Amino acid sequence: METTLGLVELSPNERDVLYAINEVAAGMAKAARSDAIRAHPLAAAIPQATYHRALKSLVQRGLVKHAPDTKAGAYIVTGAVGGAGQG
Repeated sequence: METTLGLVELSPNERDVLYAINEVAAGMAKAARSDAIRAHPLAAAIPQATYHRALKSLVQRGLVKHAPDTKAGAYIVTGAVGGAGQG
């Protein structure tokens, strides 16, 4: 599945942040707050600067975007990836 979605091209940190966003957002109306993502076990050990670079890269790649109708710091996984772990 990771190959099909192009996730093998991501760094381990990018992958961990993406999975953390997906897991956090699943229970929160699909939007994940930055502090909840950062506290997730997959992202908690990543140094802050590396976390922010990974998040920025995911946004630039179109895998993650800023959640609509929210203040800064809320993110959603785009449709191509967001449904991958669901169901």
